[in-house]
Amino acid sequence: MIDTLHPPGLKRLLACLVYESLLLLALVLAVSALFTVPMVKLGNPFWLRYLEQVALLAALFVYFGLSWVHGGQTVAMKAWRLQLSRADGVPMSWGQAAFRFFVALLLIVGVPIAAYLGMGARDPHTARLALLWCVVPFVWRLFDPQRQTLHDRLCGTRLFLRPRTPKPPPSP
Repeated sequence: MIDTLHPPGLKRLLACLVYESLLLLALVLAVSALFTVPMVKLGNPFWLRYLEQVALLAALFVYFGLSWVHGGQTVAMKAWRLQLSRADGVPMSWGQAAFRFFVALLLIVGVPIAAYLGMGARDPHTARLALLWCVVPFVWRLFDPQRQTLHDRLCGTRLFLRPRTPKPPPSP
């Protein structure tokens, strides 16, 4: 069955990423809002900023983890008919979801930050070059035999286009 599943096209994948980024922005703003008043009242202590970062990371993981483990789709993935599973077609476990989350986080966020800091943040071209690292996991799919992203290849997961389900005929 896994051989009959098709990877999503680039336009669909990018549209899903844009939609997902809007949802994630709302989630990040909501979690950050919970910390605004305590930070102002307590004078913005280091430990509270650290706690906010941990809460943001936890909220993002819970969103993705729940979506991937229970149904293999985030809200944006449902809208664009994308589904995530293990490479063999079996639904993901929490351990696999955690591994994929942290690998994707490292590749899409961590590597560009490291590149930016390593190249010296004073050069105006450094930021552009560091941002290019964000697209490397997605450019990888151009060279991958199954058109999978780098983080899916590394994690043993597969993103595929979910077939359309026919609508039931209208009732008389």
